[in-house]
Amino acid sequence: MGALVAVAPRADAPARRVVRQVVRAVRTTPGRLAATGAALVVLALLAGAFAFAAVREREDAAKRIATRSEPLVVRTQEIYRALADADATAAASLLSSGVEKPELRDRYEASMKSAESTLVDAAAAGETGPVAGLLRELAVQVPLYRDDVAHAKAERRQGHPLGAAYLRTASRQMEEQILPAADQLHKLAEQRLRADHSKATAVPQISVAVGLFALGALVVAQVLLTRRTKRVLNPALLVASVAVLASTVWLVYGLSSARDDLARSRDDGWQPVAAMSAARFSVLQARADESQILIQHGADNGAYDKQFEGQLNALTAKTPDGLLSVAAARSSADSVTGPKVAAAVAAVEQWRAAHSKVMEDYDKTSYTSAVDQVVKDDGPSLLAFKQAEQALADATAKDQGDFERAVHGGRDALSGLGVGVVVLALVAAAGVVDGVRRRLKEYR
Repeated sequence: MGALVAVAPRADAPARRVVRQVVRAVRTTPGRLAATGAALVVLALLAGAFAFAAVREREDAAKRIATRSEPLVVRTQEIYRALADADATAAASLLSSGVEKPELRDRYEASMKSAESTLVDAAAAGETGPVAGLLRELAVQVPLYRDDVAHAKAERRQGHPLGAAYLRTASRQMEEQILPAADQLHKLAEQRLRADHSKATAVPQISVAVGLFALGALVVAQVLLTRRTKRVLNPALLVASVAVLASTVWLVYGLSSARDDLARSRDDGWQPVAAMSAARFSVLQARADESQILIQHGADNGAYDKQFEGQLNALTAKTPDGLLSVAAARSSADSVTGPKVAAAVAAVEQWRAAHSKVMEDYDKTSYTSAVDQVVKDDGPSLLAFKQAEQALADATAKDQGDFERAVHGGRDALSGLGVGVVVLALVAAAGVVDGVRRRLKEYR
């Protein structure tokens, strides 16, 4: 006779029973209805969460554009402009015979102070990484340049030939160390602006897809529920569907509107500003080169003459990368900046002709006449330079204003959108809960 063997119950038996009970419950009509409701609530909340995340990411990027990226670009432009202008003015002031002209002295001091104060402001903004390193480098190099220029002026006032040597040292430092560092700083600022702009204008594909999926699920659920119960649409579920639809439409419209404004800030703002600034920097460097040609008296073996011609050729080249050609292309649709760029083009051509006369007199040993054309208020070379530089400065200021207005419009388009999509998601979830609850009451 076989022995009776006691079998111990399995440890997971209670859990298995619970699972079976849940499965049996879900297979019933009320169970399926409750499970569907729970899934729809999760989808509605997910749609709201993804929409909020998309809005928040773009709000943060737009805020960085307005408060960090764009101000840094403006500061780096001003640092480069002020340093290039100071170098050009210092060279021109040494050409003046006798006492330095007050307007040149004042312009030099104003440019140096602007560069130094802007460096301080940029450093105070809490920059880190390569940007902070370049700011520290410039903070060291700029005072050294100022000292060399001061020595050059002192020697010049005493009639010593060392003035030209000191200025050559200062200009070489400006050309080989300071301006390249300022240029790299400006490029890093532009890279940051482009990155923030890209994030602020990115299409929210995932958020829209989740919203449409949730809307589709709600519609399908209502259709199936209507067929099974032979009743009209559930009002609460209908409210939930409208809330999800409104949230998705608002998300698409709001982000599209912000994207249009931010795209305009790029196309009508910082891209034209970048082109104008590049041309303006070249004009200032050409001015310094022209003055150095006369100051050095051939001691530079024609280096400054070549640099001057190179700057003018870069400005007036009719190729796609010509500085003024790029500026003209980016401002062609602007009724204000377009004519300004055209005026700059005409002024640079006049400057080229005036410089030819300067060099003609210089080669004929009419040194005083050559200098007068470069430094006197009515000198053709000086007048052409001023016209070109002022036209580009005006165009830059106008495009900068366009940029700031467009960014402000983009931020306004996002205002309230994040809170709105969250509220609509909660309304949708509440609608689902109420609609399912009403149907479940019928089975009690």
